[in-house]
Amino acid sequence: MWLKFVISGILIAGFIIFIIASLWIGSDVRKYCRDAKKVYDGDCVTVLSEMVDDKSMPPVYRNNAIWALGQLGDPRAITYLNKYYTGIIPEKENPNTVLSQYEMSKAMKLMQGGLNLPALVWRHGID
Repeated sequence: MWLKFVISGILIAGFIIFIIASLWIGSDVRKYCRDAKKVYDGDCVTVLSEMVDDKSMPPVYRNNAIWALGQLGDPRAITYLNKYYTGIIPEKENPNTVLSQYEMSKAMKLMQGGLNLPALVWRHGID
């Protein structure tokens, strides 16, 4: 009997953690989109793509934009990522100094239909 309670508690805790993490991801995507809209015009995918393509932006901002584009999963941004994706993922990358090949790889998979369960929680209503 106690095993059912333990398993139920673990499942409920896991579900709550999943929801909180998903909402946190959505909040970060929205923040990066708002920040990019201060500099560029358009919807989230457009402004984040332009940020990736803007070589005057520090790599850390461009990497945040890459991550957010992956979370949005919109294939319109693949063209921008392909301009910088080499396919060679180094063991260690410093996101403050280079564009992350690892993040680009993950983002492009999500843009090509990869499974993104947290997006089911937060992706509605974002432009």
